[in-house]
Amino acid sequence: MTGDPARRSRQRARNRERGAPRPTIAERFEAADHLLAGTVTDAGGVWSRATSWILRLAVEQAVDELWARREPALARCPMRAQLLALRLHAGQELAARIAAVWTALSRAAHHHDYELAPSVTELRRWREQAEEFAEALAALT
Repeated sequence: MTGDPARRSRQRARNRERGAPRPTIAERFEAADHLLAGTVTDAGGVWSRATSWILRLAVEQAVDELWARREPALARCPMRAQLLALRLHAGQELAARIAAVWTALSRAAHHHDYELAPSVTELRRWREQAEEFAEALAALT
């Protein structure tokens, strides 16, 4: 799914309506852990970017699950708008931290000829932060 963020959001909603299986957040973290540990040998040179994508999806899913409980209509908005709205529901500090990590993961997930792929240290830190955010958002009722 490339292109317009609103289009991607609509596609995700359609997939959910069709009952397409969606990995849990824990399953996404487990997949990222396998990539970070080097146990996935088929990933070749794209393992770091794949890890970035998986972690970004875990963060997005945690936000989606919050909206499902609190404001279902927000799930149809582009992620940047959702991150702005998150300030009202999760507090300024947590929302800002989530937005910063989401932005870093988004940048790391896209290939740029002039930039290095994210390091293992960066990916592990983002992994820890993403799990912290998922837990914090899940605790909000």
